[in-house]
Amino acid sequence: MNYNKEQQKEIAQYAVEHDNDYKATGEKYGISYQQVAAWVRKYLKVTKTNQSQKKSVTTKKAPQANALDILSRKDPILEEQLHEVKKRLGLE
Repeated sequence: MNYNKEQQKEIAQYAVEHDNDYKATGEKYGISYQQVAAWVRKYLKVTKTNQSQKKSVTTKKAPQANALDILSRKDPILEEQLHEVKKRLGLE
């Protein structure tokens, strides 16, 4: 009997969820131990690849600013306070 990709995935998931018992899985679905093992290897390879892709997307860090960039930034609160002080001293 031919199994489509979804059926193969379902059988592989079943085997993994049942402690990789290929023999029992094969008996349940009427296929060989070797076929179950092959589908599980394929399934695990695909899921591992998908997980690493998800991690690489979520673990990307924003570029870090160097010290000069940080020191050259203007703080809007301090800018406002400086403006008020200059105003009071008549420098503006």
